[in-house]
Amino acid sequence: MTPAAQRAQLDFVRRSAEEPSSLYFERFLREGFLSWPSEYRWRFAGLNTWNGVTRLKQSLRRLARVPDSWRTVLASRSLSLVQLAARCLFRVGQNVLTTDLSWPTYQRAIEVRASNTGGRITTIALRENILRRGWETAEVIDHLTRSFVANQCDSIFLPAVDHLGIRVPVREIVDRIKQVAEVRFCLVDAAQAFCHIPLEDSVACADFIITGSHKWMGAYLPMGIGFWGCSSTREMIQRQLQRLREHGRLDDPLLKFTESLDGGRLDSYSETANLTPLFACAGAAADGMASFARESSPDIVSDHEAIASVPQPPGSWQPLPRSPSLCSRVVLLEPCTPTLRNIHPDTTRRMWLDAGSIVSAYPGGIVRLSIPRGGLRAGCDTVTTSIETDRSAVS
Repeated sequence: MTPAAQRAQLDFVRRSAEEPSSLYFERFLREGFLSWPSEYRWRFAGLNTWNGVTRLKQSLRRLARVPDSWRTVLASRSLSLVQLAARCLFRVGQNVLTTDLSWPTYQRAIEVRASNTGGRITTIALRENILRRGWETAEVIDHLTRSFVANQCDSIFLPAVDHLGIRVPVREIVDRIKQVAEVRFCLVDAAQAFCHIPLEDSVACADFIITGSHKWMGAYLPMGIGFWGCSSTREMIQRQLQRLREHGRLDDPLLKFTESLDGGRLDSYSETANLTPLFACAGAAADGMASFARESSPDIVSDHEAIASVPQPPGSWQPLPRSPSLCSRVVLLEPCTPTLRNIHPDTTRRMWLDAGSIVSAYPGGIVRLSIPRGGLRAGCDTVTTSIETDRSAVS
């Protein structure tokens, strides 16, 4: 959690306890920290990064390098936005190409929508070929292009970076497919990419980009973020969102609240929403813009750099080889000795924790390291990662 995100969360909780019914609060929500009386600004200084929902959306677009003409939506969870995107996807497409790199929960949401609308899902296996057979970018692009055409697909759903750190060349894939077939809708999962790698390639080809604030952005509290702005689908997506609101089928309370607040009129009978993630996100956005302005290091890290930069437990681990063009700041390591491959993932994770590194652990002794942008800070000897729940993802 970034420092400003932490301060914002703590002061919002304290404000809720000390001033639960302040008449100034709605004005603060709309206009931001400077609209408060000086006494409030002094007492709750940690909320100084809050400038209202509209300004938060602008900050997120700039942080993601998304055009300011694009729409931005905020939700309690990313899954709500995946479900919205899936509605849009199957309004224009009937057969969606996906891969085994998809986050399972998102993949299931796409599959459910396909089942409800009579659509189809074509899922292509890539992970084993990339991690075990040394596939390069060109092979990934060629394989997906051939699969798209052979299976008569018309839309595509890809992660920009999968949860094991494989960086997917989304723009190159879509550009190649468009040379031989029509792509009606491109949905990109950028949950592991936002504030990790540049999103320009996704922006160049995506109709809808979904991400969140709690991973690489460092806001800690989950909140879904969605971007769209492609000229061919922009109005259709907006109509879908508006239709869900009008028919009372928008079941994410934070999405309903922020859309109402950003639109200038609050719904008096809306569901109670947890607003804390908004302020943590605003703090993380402020820290993110400041750190990106200072940073000069590359956006990926070599396997050898990763191994050299983190404390390790006794034994020997080696990286699972990947093409450099498919690498990110996430590195997978596997043990060199058979005894370490046979221990339970929880035991592996404890071994690394005792050594000073927090990792995600998988069967076979495999661990995932996430290296912060700019490397480890001085005086910090622990690499923190999110703990993924899908422990069967690595064969």
